[in-house]
Amino acid sequence: KQWYQRRVRGFPILLSAKMFLFVLTVLILSCSVEQTSATTPHTALSFGLKSYMMIDMAKNPSITWVSRAISVCSWVKQKNAANVPDTWLRYLNRSGRTQILISGNVHYAYMFFNNLADPKVVIHRNEWHHVCLTWSYESKQSILYVDGTAVNEATEIGNRGRHHPMSTRGILSIGQYQKSADVKPDFAKHLAFGGELLKLNIYKRQLTAKEVKDMFSSGICSDYEDKLVGDAVLRWKTFLYATERHGDIKDVPISCPGDRWKAHYFIEFYNKVVECLKKMKDQFEDFLGHKLDKSLLKHLH
Repeated sequence: KQWYQRRVRGFPILLSAKMFLFVLTVLILSCSVEQTSATTPHTALSFGLKSYMMIDMAKNPSITWVSRAISVCSWVKQKNAANVPDTWLRYLNRSGRTQILISGNVHYAYMFFNNLADPKVVIHRNEWHHVCLTWSYESKQSILYVDGTAVNEATEIGNRGRHHPMSTRGILSIGQYQKSADVKPDFAKHLAFGGELLKLNIYKRQLTAKEVKDMFSSGICSDYEDKLVGDAVLRWKTFLYATERHGDIKDVPISCPGDRWKAHYFIEFYNKVVECLKKMKDQFEDFLGHKLDKSLLKHLH
């Protein structure tokens, strides 16, 4: 026993099989976490024709909704026919009046009373497009961007009683066309979205043309939106991790080159660690097996 203690004093950690398994488990979990975190931000939400999310601002004091400026930006994949005004976002005031409305085919893009849709804009089905609708009370200007380019804008002229701050106690519906200000579902079924959204962010100011262009140019797999976190009222993570999902809303992982590189790197690292630990374990047990009797091996295990 004294000889045994002298021989293995240099590697006390290997004396415990439980400690070995613990270290191996930690390595596995750490690699798994890295691989998972690499893909999480690039997950889209796929909406069924009966699915939706709804937020009543009057009942969510933790959300400081905007009143004097806003930008709604998202990557959108339309799946319905081109002539279907599939609504993926609508914001109503308590009187049931539309203050924001955006359809998947962008044939409808309302900011208050202005429809900024441009019939010349073509949205291809089953393809990702970047859509951004901005507005400012001070500038009296609303602008619709599609794939980084301003396709239409409107400016309120004079005082016709139509230009006013946005309601801070409205109802936001995602994935459906909510017909009334009632918090109970009251949808126009033929206007259901049924497509996919990715990186839907709502900001408390009117983004500049350069910011919108850079957001699109950076690509669907970029982290450009992280630069605007301080201006966000509702971030993509709010929708992505929402506990109240109604209907068939599915998570759809998006394949990004960076994610594939990270996953490959950590998988390769994990395999090398496991292979190395197996060799160490086999060599150490072989060494002990030749030098120690069975009683000591039993005590070791």
